[in-house]
Amino acid sequence: MRNQWIKKAVVLLTVAAVGFGVTGCGGQASDSTQATKAVPNKTIAFIPPTMVSAFYEQTITGAKQKAKELGYEVSVTAPQKEDDYEGLLKNVEDAITKKVAAIAICTTDDKTMAIAVQKANAAKIPVIVFNSQDEVQGTTVYSYVGYNQKKAGESVAEYLGTKYKDRQCNVAILEGLPGVFTANRGGGFEEAAKNYSNIKIVAKQAANWEREKGMNAATNMYQANNVINVFYGLSDEMALGAAQAAKSLGLKDIITIGIDGNPNTLSDIKAGICTASVYTNPFKIGEETIVDCDKAIKGEKLENIMHEIKTLIVDKDNVDQYLK
Repeated sequence: MRNQWIKKAVVLLTVAAVGFGVTGCGGQASDSTQATKAVPNKTIAFIPPTMVSAFYEQTITGAKQKAKELGYEVSVTAPQKEDDYEGLLKNVEDAITKKVAAIAICTTDDKTMAIAVQKANAAKIPVIVFNSQDEVQGTTVYSYVGYNQKKAGESVAEYLGTKYKDRQCNVAILEGLPGVFTANRGGGFEEAAKNYSNIKIVAKQAANWEREKGMNAATNMYQANNVINVFYGLSDEMALGAAQAAKSLGLKDIITIGIDGNPNTLSDIKAGICTASVYTNPFKIGEETIVDCDKAIKGEKLENIMHEIKTLIVDKDNVDQYLK
């Protein structure tokens, strides 16, 4: 009798244990699944080449605003200097270690971009390249959000060739760091300039996207060749540096034009300090980058991975429309 009672007890305990085990395992799996659904990774790594530029400040602001609207956290990291490519790769590696939901990245160096995207591809994290429309060969990029930089350079030549068609434009070009950005913005201008008889390129010098270097380079070029009456900066910061140089040299009727359309540049155009800029709408680039991150995270397929932001020239005639 006692043995029978023990056997029944063992059977009941075993059934109970199995029951709890199934329930427990099922509950954990369900809980785990539910937890994954309820609290997915909602962090997007946003990695510009640097944060000191007014252009990237605008993209970051746009990205954060759209991310908040869509329910994401944005982790912004960047090297101290734009040519710190190792630092940028370290930021990508840190984002991968944190298993972010998507990586949005921009760098002016082609090789660094390829390595960064390859690392993200290996980790199966979707990548959105912003401020560029140049394909990263041998990698998988979800989309490219930005303006066509070659077209932007072409538009500067068209502006000088038409608006100043009755004036000889002796142009000095302020180049950025070597790479696809400088090649496209400068190359597009030089190619289109051939269509206009009033444009002559008389000097070129690197200023690495920086205002102070732009001011020094513009000063040096003018002192070496005083026929210069147009400074074309491949970015606004360099064009503003050239405007400062022109003021310091006491030059009159100098045309200074850049690319970006940053708020501080628009204010200087309004004040007559700078002549014009190619308005690229960096705030919108930031916003649309996060929109594409959201699509990538949700697994949506895009028909066109080139997400182009349109540009236009802003000068004193239309600057009021773009000043906020």
